[in-house]
Amino acid sequence: MVDLMILLILAIALLAGYYRGVVYSAVSLGISIVSFALALLLCTSISGVVQKRRNVYEMMLYYFEGYEYINETSVELVHLSAAQIGEKELNIVVKNANIPSPFDKAIMNNVNKQVYERRGIYSLGDYFNQTLVDTVLNILSLLVSFLVFRLLLGFLLRLIDFGAEGLPRLKRFDALLSCGIGLLHGIFLVFVLFMLVPLMLVVVPRLSTFIDDSLLGGFFYRGNLLLRMVPTV
Repeated sequence: MVDLMILLILAIALLAGYYRGVVYSAVSLGISIVSFALALLLCTSISGVVQKRRNVYEMMLYYFEGYEYINETSVELVHLSAAQIGEKELNIVVKNANIPSPFDKAIMNNVNKQVYERRGIYSLGDYFNQTLVDTVLNILSLLVSFLVFRLLLGFLLRLIDFGAEGLPRLKRFDALLSCGIGLLHGIFLVFVLFMLVPLMLVVVPRLSTFIDDSLLGGFFYRGNLLLRMVPTV
Protein backbone atom coordinates (compact mmCIF):
# COMPACT_ATOMS: atom_id res chain seq x y z
CA MET A 1 0.00 0.00 0.00
CA VAL A 2 2.74 2.46 0.99
CA ASP A 3 4.87 1.46 -2.01
CA LEU A 4 1.94 2.01 -4.37
CA MET A 5 1.31 5.47 -2.94
CA ILE A 6 4.96 6.41 -3.41
CA LEU A 7 5.07 5.06 -6.95
CA LEU A 8 1.90 7.00 -7.77
CA ILE A 9 3.43 10.26 -6.52
CA LEU A 10 6.62 9.63 -8.51
CA ALA A 11 4.62 8.78 -11.64
CA ILE A 12 2.59 11.99 -11.35
CA ALA A 13 5.79 14.01 -10.85
CA LEU A 14 7.38 12.39 -13.89
CA LEU A 15 4.34 13.12 -16.07
CA ALA A 16 4.17 16.69 -14.75
CA GLY A 17 7.79 17.15 -15.79
CA TYR A 18 7.06 15.75 -19.24
CA TYR A 19 4.17 18.13 -19.90
CA ARG A 20 5.77 21.23 -18.38
CA GLY A 21 9.15 21.04 -20.07
CA VAL A 22 12.69 21.06 -18.73
CA VAL A 23 12.93 24.79 -17.89
CA TYR A 24 9.67 24.88 -15.92
CA SER A 25 10.51 21.59 -14.18
CA ALA A 26 14.00 22.76 -13.22
CA VAL A 27 12.72 26.06 -11.85
CA SER A 28 9.93 24.24 -9.99
CA LEU A 29 12.46 21.88 -8.38
CA GLY A 30 14.61 24.86 -7.45
CA ILE A 31 11.61 26.55 -5.86
CA SER A 32 10.94 23.48 -3.71
CA ILE A 33 14.56 23.35 -2.54
CA VAL A 34 14.62 27.09 -1.79
CA SER A 35 11.28 26.82 0.04
CA PHE A 36 12.65 24.02 2.20
CA ALA A 37 15.83 25.98 2.96
CA LEU A 38 13.82 29.05 4.00
CA ALA A 39 11.50 26.90 6.11
CA LEU A 40 14.48 25.28 7.80
CA LEU A 41 15.88 28.70 8.72
CA LEU A 42 12.58 29.86 10.18
CA CYS A 43 11.24 26.71 11.86
CA THR A 44 12.81 27.33 15.29
CA SER A 45 11.51 30.91 15.33
CA ILE A 46 8.00 29.72 14.52
CA SER A 47 8.09 26.89 17.06
CA GLY A 48 9.41 29.42 19.60
CA VAL A 49 6.16 31.34 19.25
CA VAL A 50 4.25 28.18 20.22
CA GLN A 51 6.59 27.58 23.16
CA LYS A 52 5.67 31.00 24.53
CA ARG A 53 2.02 30.01 24.56
CA ARG A 54 2.40 28.09 27.81
CA ASN A 55 -1.04 26.49 27.79
CA VAL A 56 -0.48 24.94 24.34
CA TYR A 57 3.13 23.96 25.05
CA GLU A 58 2.34 22.36 28.41
CA MET A 59 -0.57 20.47 26.85
CA MET A 60 1.86 19.01 24.30
CA LEU A 61 4.32 18.07 27.05
CA TYR A 62 1.52 16.28 28.87
CA TYR A 63 0.21 14.56 25.74
CA PHE A 64 3.47 13.10 24.43
CA GLU A 65 4.67 11.73 27.80
CA GLY A 66 8.26 10.92 26.90
CA TYR A 67 8.68 9.41 30.37
CA GLU A 68 6.98 6.23 29.20
CA TYR A 69 9.85 5.43 26.87
CA ILE A 70 12.25 5.32 29.82
CA ASN A 71 9.98 2.92 31.71
CA GLU A 72 10.94 0.23 29.20
CA THR A 73 14.33 0.15 30.95
CA SER A 74 13.68 1.32 34.49
CA VAL A 75 11.11 3.58 36.16
CA GLU A 76 13.79 4.86 38.51
CA LEU A 77 15.72 6.43 35.64
CA VAL A 78 12.91 8.92 34.96
CA HIS A 79 14.01 11.18 37.82
CA LEU A 80 17.75 10.60 37.38
CA SER A 81 19.72 13.70 36.46
CA ALA A 82 20.63 13.63 32.78
CA ALA A 83 24.16 14.69 33.75
CA GLN A 84 24.59 11.50 35.80
CA ILE A 85 23.83 8.98 33.08
CA GLY A 86 26.74 7.63 31.08
CA GLU A 87 26.73 7.37 27.31
CA LYS A 88 26.66 3.57 27.38
CA GLU A 89 23.67 3.48 29.72
CA LEU A 90 21.93 6.17 27.68
CA ASN A 91 22.41 4.06 24.55
CA ILE A 92 20.70 1.15 26.30
CA VAL A 93 17.78 3.33 27.46
CA VAL A 94 17.22 4.78 23.98
CA LYS A 95 17.54 1.37 22.33
CA ASN A 96 15.04 -0.20 24.75
CA ALA A 97 12.67 2.72 24.22
CA ASN A 98 12.39 1.84 20.53
CA ILE A 99 11.59 5.48 19.87
CA PRO A 100 11.08 6.55 16.22
CA SER A 101 13.86 8.24 14.30
CA PRO A 102 14.93 11.08 14.46
CA PHE A 103 13.81 11.35 18.10
CA ASP A 104 16.33 8.73 19.22
CA LYS A 105 19.33 10.67 17.92
CA ALA A 106 17.81 13.96 19.09
CA ILE A 107 17.56 12.67 22.65
CA MET A 108 21.12 11.37 22.57
CA ASN A 109 22.36 14.73 21.32
CA ASN A 110 20.39 16.82 23.81
CA VAL A 111 21.32 14.70 26.83
CA ASN A 112 25.01 14.57 25.92
CA LYS A 113 25.14 18.35 25.42
CA GLN A 114 22.87 19.14 28.39
CA VAL A 115 21.00 21.63 26.22
CA TYR A 116 18.10 22.18 28.64
CA GLU A 117 20.11 23.25 31.67
CA ARG A 118 19.44 26.90 30.83
CA ARG A 119 15.70 26.15 31.14
CA GLY A 120 16.21 24.58 34.55
CA ILE A 121 15.54 21.07 33.24
CA TYR A 122 17.77 18.30 34.57
CA SER A 123 15.96 14.94 34.85
CA LEU A 124 16.24 12.31 32.14
CA GLY A 125 12.46 12.03 31.94
CA ASP A 126 12.11 15.74 31.24
CA TYR A 127 14.85 15.53 28.61
CA PHE A 128 12.91 12.82 26.79
CA ASN A 129 9.70 14.82 27.04
CA GLN A 130 11.17 18.18 26.01
CA THR A 131 13.11 16.71 23.12
CA LEU A 132 10.02 14.96 21.77
CA VAL A 133 7.88 18.09 21.92
CA ASP A 134 10.54 20.49 20.62
CA THR A 135 11.41 18.23 17.69
CA VAL A 136 7.74 17.69 16.86
CA LEU A 137 7.16 21.45 16.89
CA ASN A 138 10.17 22.06 14.66
CA ILE A 139 9.06 19.43 12.14
CA LEU A 140 5.52 20.83 12.02
CA SER A 141 6.78 24.41 11.77
CA LEU A 142 9.15 23.44 8.97
CA LEU A 143 6.46 21.63 6.98
CA VAL A 144 3.89 24.42 7.34
CA SER A 145 6.49 27.03 6.35
CA PHE A 146 7.60 24.92 3.40
CA LEU A 147 4.01 24.62 2.19
CA VAL A 148 3.45 28.39 2.44
CA PHE A 149 6.69 29.29 0.63
CA ARG A 150 6.11 26.62 -2.00
CA LEU A 151 2.60 27.84 -2.77
CA LEU A 152 3.64 31.49 -2.98
CA LEU A 153 6.71 30.91 -5.15
CA GLY A 154 4.87 28.33 -7.23
CA PHE A 155 2.11 30.86 -7.88
CA LEU A 156 4.68 33.35 -9.16
CA LEU A 157 6.13 30.68 -11.44
CA ARG A 158 2.70 29.96 -12.89
CA LEU A 159 2.14 33.66 -13.54
CA ILE A 160 5.41 33.88 -15.44
CA ASP A 161 4.65 30.71 -17.40
CA PHE A 162 1.22 32.00 -18.37
CA GLY A 163 2.71 35.30 -19.56
CA ALA A 164 2.89 36.47 -23.15
CA GLU A 165 5.82 34.25 -24.12
CA GLY A 166 5.93 31.75 -21.29
CA LEU A 167 9.00 29.76 -20.35
CA PRO A 168 11.19 28.49 -23.21
CA ARG A 169 11.49 24.82 -24.18
CA LEU A 170 14.54 23.03 -25.46
CA LYS A 171 14.55 21.91 -29.08
CA ARG A 172 16.29 18.63 -28.28
CA PHE A 173 16.00 16.20 -25.34
CA ASP A 174 13.38 18.38 -23.66
CA ALA A 175 11.05 15.46 -22.92
CA LEU A 176 13.82 13.18 -21.59
CA LEU A 177 15.41 15.82 -19.37
CA SER A 178 12.08 17.15 -18.11
CA CYS A 179 10.99 13.62 -17.14
CA GLY A 180 14.24 13.14 -15.22
CA ILE A 181 13.91 16.46 -13.40
CA GLY A 182 10.25 15.75 -12.69
CA LEU A 183 11.22 12.41 -11.15
CA LEU A 184 13.88 14.09 -8.99
CA HIS A 185 11.29 16.63 -7.88
CA GLY A 186 8.94 13.81 -6.97
CA ILE A 187 11.62 12.06 -4.93
CA PHE A 188 12.33 15.30 -3.06
CA LEU A 189 8.64 15.83 -2.31
CA VAL A 190 8.25 12.24 -1.05
CA PHE A 191 11.16 12.86 1.34
CA VAL A 192 9.35 15.98 2.56
CA LEU A 193 6.08 14.06 2.93
CA PHE A 194 7.79 11.31 4.92
CA MET A 195 8.87 13.87 7.50
CA LEU A 196 5.36 13.32 8.89
CA VAL A 197 6.06 9.64 9.55
CA PRO A 198 7.87 10.04 12.92
CA LEU A 199 5.01 12.22 14.19
CA MET A 200 2.52 9.54 13.19
CA LEU A 201 4.60 6.78 14.80
CA VAL A 202 4.74 8.63 18.11
CA VAL A 203 0.95 8.96 18.16
CA VAL A 204 0.16 5.53 16.67
CA PRO A 205 3.18 3.19 17.08
CA ARG A 206 1.37 0.35 15.27
CA LEU A 207 1.81 2.21 11.99
CA SER A 208 5.46 1.11 12.04
CA THR A 209 4.24 -2.21 10.58
CA PHE A 210 3.32 -0.48 7.32
CA ILE A 211 6.78 1.10 7.09
CA ASP A 212 8.56 -2.14 7.96
CA ASP A 213 6.62 -4.01 5.27
CA SER A 214 7.35 -1.37 2.65
CA LEU A 215 10.58 -1.39 0.66
CA LEU A 216 10.29 2.20 -0.56
CA GLY A 217 8.70 3.42 2.67
CA GLY A 218 11.65 2.19 4.69
CA PHE A 219 14.05 3.96 2.35
CA PHE A 220 12.25 7.31 2.39
CA TYR A 221 11.84 7.19 6.18
CA ARG A 222 15.07 5.72 7.51
CA GLY A 223 17.22 7.28 4.79
CA ASN A 224 15.55 10.67 5.07
CA LEU A 225 18.34 13.26 5.03
CA LEU A 226 15.83 16.08 5.44
CA LEU A 227 14.76 14.75 8.84
CA ARG A 228 18.36 14.85 10.02
CA MET A 229 18.46 18.59 9.31
CA VAL A 230 15.61 19.38 11.72
CA PRO A 231 16.76 21.22 14.89
CA THR A 232 16.13 19.28 18.10
CA VAL A 233 15.73 22.22 20.52
